[in-house]
Amino acid sequence: MTSRRSKLIAAMAVLGFLATGSVANAQAWYYVNGQPVSPGVAQQLAARGLPFGYYWLQNNGNWGVAGNADVVGNIYGRRPSLSQRGLLYSPGELLR
Repeated sequence: MTSRRSKLIAAMAVLGFLATGSVANAQAWYYVNGQPVSPGVAQQLAARGLPFGYYWLQNNGNWGVAGNADVVGNIYGRRPSLSQRGLLYSPGELLR
């Protein structure tokens, strides 16, 4: 019984170590505005299913993938405006 219990505790310790180690490694794989993110932010990005890589973030909350000017989303929950998404018509465009 004690052997079984000690094996269970050892297995839980190894799993805990691996889980914290993977979060720490994820920090080195997410970059926002050229800077590595904190472990908490890396965990949030991973939980949302974002692939590892480089991202940009503007002061108004808009964010996207580095190297691409397209706005992907807003961290405050606002949707980018039509003009920011390139969907705004110019005056008279519909009447042509």
